[in-house]
Amino acid sequence: MKLNPLAMAAITLMLAASAHADTYSAAGTISLSDPTFNRPLTLTSLSGVGTAVHYNQLIVGFATPGIYDFRMVATPAGSFDTFLALYSGLFNPAAPLTNLLALNDDFTNIASGSGFTFTLQPNQFYSVISTTFSNTGTGSYLTTVTSAVPETATYGLMALGLAFVGAAVRRRKTHD
Repeated sequence: MKLNPLAMAAITLMLAASAHADTYSAAGTISLSDPTFNRPLTLTSLSGVGTAVHYNQLIVGFATPGIYDFRMVATPAGSFDTFLALYSGLFNPAAPLTNLLALNDDFTNIASGSGFTFTLQPNQFYSVISTTFSNTGTGSYLTTVTSAVPETATYGLMALGLAFVGAAVRRRKTHD
């Protein structure tokens, strides 16, 4: 059976799109019944505005090392001002600067969202803290952690697909 090179390339590219690294996604609600802490302002100082913000914790770990994107958006967008923080190991609300790795209040590419990119190590766990900018902020949110760099298999499948497309174009030119 002879396969059309363009059909083969399309199948290969679809397979490449489905290959991906670890991803975590957590939908939640920050409410007045959640625990509170004095959130950080920077990696070395605490906030004077967010002195008792409510928070949710997501513990993640990855087998694949690399660069990961961390994003938090309020749902619906604009319903409250989000704040996202990353800690190495377990989060201790009594010591909010201990093991703090990254944080963000307003990510420029996300309306009503927070986010950052951070390089994670394999076989370690991290605490992702989804919270608010101010003490009175509450609402529903979506926090995601995704690989920012495609896996090697993805690149391989994409290269294979491009090779098939190139072969099809070359074959067409020689037959014309």
